[in-house]
Amino acid sequence: MTDGHTAGGSDTLNASESEDGEAWSFGYEWVTTCRVDAFVKRVQAMREGEDQGTEGGEKPRPATAIRVLHAFAVRRPIDQLIESARYFDYRDAANVLATAALARNIMQAADLAIRQWDAERDSEDERPRLTDGVIHDIACQRTVLDVAVFIRECRRAGKRDLVDRTMSAFTEPGSGRTNLDKALLYIALRDEKCAEEAAEFLRQALVAITRNGSLQASDTVPREFHDLAGALHHLSPSERILEEWVDAQLQHDDYVHDTRRIIAQLIATRTDSPDTLVEHVGKRRSRYDIAEICGQLTKPPYSEKCAAIRRHAASRDKMEDLAEIVRIWYESDALSRTTRELLADIVARGTAQDAGPRSPKELDRLDTALSNVNAPPECRRLLRIAAAVHTDGRPGADLVALLDKVERPRDRNRAAQTIARRLAARVLEDGAEADVFVEYVRGLRDSGRAEAVYLSCKELADPSDPVRPPEGSGAVIAEIAARLYAVGLGRDGWDLLERCLENEQRVTPQEVASIVDRLRADTVREGEAAREGHVMQEEDRHFLLRATVGRWSDAHRREEAVEELSRKGFDAEAREVIRSLR
Repeated sequence: MTDGHTAGGSDTLNASESEDGEAWSFGYEWVTTCRVDAFVKRVQAMREGEDQGTEGGEKPRPATAIRVLHAFAVRRPIDQLIESARYFDYRDAANVLATAALARNIMQAADLAIRQWDAERDSEDERPRLTDGVIHDIACQRTVLDVAVFIRECRRAGKRDLVDRTMSAFTEPGSGRTNLDKALLYIALRDEKCAEEAAEFLRQALVAITRNGSLQASDTVPREFHDLAGALHHLSPSERILEEWVDAQLQHDDYVHDTRRIIAQLIATRTDSPDTLVEHVGKRRSRYDIAEICGQLTKPPYSEKCAAIRRHAASRDKMEDLAEIVRIWYESDALSRTTRELLADIVARGTAQDAGPRSPKELDRLDTALSNVNAPPECRRLLRIAAAVHTDGRPGADLVALLDKVERPRDRNRAAQTIARRLAARVLEDGAEADVFVEYVRGLRDSGRAEAVYLSCKELADPSDPVRPPEGSGAVIAEIAARLYAVGLGRDGWDLLERCLENEQRVTPQEVASIVDRLRADTVREGEAAREGHVMQEEDRHFLLRATVGRWSDAHRREEAVEELSRKGFDAEAREVIRSLR
């Protein structure tokens, strides 16, 4: 940018320097030569009308007066503008200086502000400072890059007050500046080698967010403009500007609570994804920082932001850190009710869930860590429940072992119900291997958990979810029943099949045929396996059909089952269904 700060009157705005040069050259040349006192009188005459009230007098021309003042501001040298300000009414003086500050290039605007500030510094005039209006208009109406240059020039001139006033005017709520503007100015100040001013400006901008007092964004401004964190990340994606600022501010005890409030509001208005500030808080900040920040984000529509921080925190590897987070979370009035969700996230490994759930050994270490940090006993109880009911990615043996660690019978029964429901959904809907269910049931039998076995088989055969089971669920149930027979749990296999086939509202004739097909495949086997009862015998299969399908109350549906069995070539089974009616 060309430096417009020159000596004497050579800083007049020429026509070649501005698009306004030609527009304001015709008919206004006189403003450059007219004495200031005469100029003031002429402006007043335009407003009032010359010889008003006499025949031939002109009408008032206030708009023309405005144009004349504009031409004066644009065409007069800066030193003359400053000198003439004392002749004008305060409003006219403020208008002239503000017009000059906006219409001239930014170097001249900075020169004007600096020289006007010096002129007013020793003045005994009781009027408000005219410089304040100049600063306000530059901060609120010039481009961001111009504002950065203005601050640079004020700093070079040693005018710290002007720098501070400009940054304050830019950040105050009434400035009209969005958070996108603030992010742009921060980057521009650094580029102008004003690192100290940039850091102070960012602090003021962030403090202003809290002082403004609301997380809600204005309906008339695009939400992205309220997102300071997202704007900074967009402008400089390789840097962690806010994260570094957060870490530095939280080192000072006097700033801690204010900083946490600022962080919460930044997170609440963030629109970009991924949210690096959310991740930083969850993975890097202390348990106290996490609890206080999340405590301010618990209510909708920000509760999902709280959950995102919680999941990042839950992905930590150090059990001592996790235990402290759980303790503080549980003791927080705002967060205590979501302790179950926190523990469920920890069990699932939070945002690192692709690595699979935490192993029983890890959970034992966390249990011990909770005891070591003097967490309330309720935390350990909730951890054991959360560990038990997490079925995704766990083998059946782990499910049994974790259920056994739930101490209270009532908690254990509820956990068993939840496991049964989730495991059934996992087997039927998510395509998990039948071996998981069989291993779980076998482990329950070995542990003497008959009630849990009953709940598991009941949920698989007759889900509590009223939604119809997915297609092919009959074949899945038949496969699990066959495997239960194979491991010596024929009675559980029988109960599973009986519950499935007697529920005529859920099982279809096609699924009946699929179940028979799977059971026949085992029955035709001969040898020791059949003799030891590791497969369902033919007579048992026939009795099962008579006791279930043969007793369906819907005659039409029952006949469809008979027809489907016959069509598949299972004539003996079809006859058994008919036989039960005789």
